[in-house]
Amino acid sequence: MAAIEAIDLTKRYGTRTAVDGLTFSAEEGEVVGLLGPNGAGKTTTIRLLTTILEPTSGTFTVAGVRGDLVRERVGVLPESAGYPGRQSGAEYLRYAARLFGASRSEARSVADRLLTDVGLAERAGARISSYSRGMKQRLGIARALVNDPAVVFLDEPTLGLDPSGQRAILAMVADLASRRGTTVVLSTHLLSEVEESCASVLILDRGRLRAAGPIGDVVADRGSLSAAFLALTEPGS
Repeated sequence: MAAIEAIDLTKRYGTRTAVDGLTFSAEEGEVVGLLGPNGAGKTTTIRLLTTILEPTSGTFTVAGVRGDLVRERVGVLPESAGYPGRQSGAEYLRYAARLFGASRSEARSVADRLLTDVGLAERAGARISSYSRGMKQRLGIARALVNDPAVVFLDEPTLGLDPSGQRAILAMVADLASRRGTTVVLSTHLLSEVEESCASVLILDRGRLRAAGPIGDVVADRGSLSAAFLALTEPGS
């Protein structure tokens, strides 16, 4: 069974179509790069697949379930996520775990484990307002994992980070897939991140899927992912 399966997924806002007939699948433990120019429909696609938005038409399953059950099986790091600065990292994660039904002791255990996993154990008791941007992104990934999700959606997780911070986040992405068997959808503008971290890619343009599949197949005879991306998304293509 595919970890994600979308069939003719469409979202319209009046006369504007944000996502137009999207059909694709992703396998368990696969890291999928979600690419496209600004306004291509990447964030809308994530919001549809995580049930934040309701599709105009089409169907999808995530981890074999539909509807409200999807929220129990996914984790999300939205673009430019906000955090309660007066809480500590540990308090923030314990609260998130409690929202998913964990007992107080279970929530404490989950928070401690995840803070260790993302390299924040030493700053667990510090206020989030004192965290760097990279630390906040790592905390956001930890938050996305509190319910042990089958699928994680990361929307621009390295935005604004220096090269060292980018490498740290991408290492976490690789660990999610290889050690946990989690399917990861990585939305980014950086083609190098997709080439480094992803087995397959989805390229959207103006709401439509222009290419999907293993990176080698998408690149084909174009020589590079960058050349393939430009060829598929340039006006008039």
